[in-house]
Amino acid sequence: MIDASAEKTFVRLKRILIIDEDNDWLAAMRSFFERNGHEASLASSYPEGYELLEAILPDLIFLDLKPGDPTGLLLYKKIKQKEEFAHIPIIVTSHNANATKLYQPYGDAAFLKKPFQLSRLMKTLRIYL
Repeated sequence: MIDASAEKTFVRLKRILIIDEDNDWLAAMRSFFERNGHEASLASSYPEGYELLEAILPDLIFLDLKPGDPTGLLLYKKIKQKEEFAHIPIIVTSHNANATKLYQPYGDAAFLKKPFQLSRLMKTLRIYL
């Protein structure tokens, strides 16, 4: 028999998809999220990221935008236009502070300029998770 008090404290792990070409960054983000009780799935390319999106249906997506590469914006738009994915919040990351202007026509994602402070990441997670 399951203890009722234990049942109330059960919280489903949040699935987080991180799409970024920097493998060291991916490893650091995975470590952070797993230490904080979440499941992190990593993709080092946009096509791989979309495949994982379809496979795991995450609760949150971190999408790195590379300056001069329209592929990330196309992926962002594709995710937001598909009904089954449109509800998933996307946090756009980039070393380029101007990247925020690039994705705005496609939706209302959060933006974190890399490298970002841990406190800023935690604040953003509280909003979207």
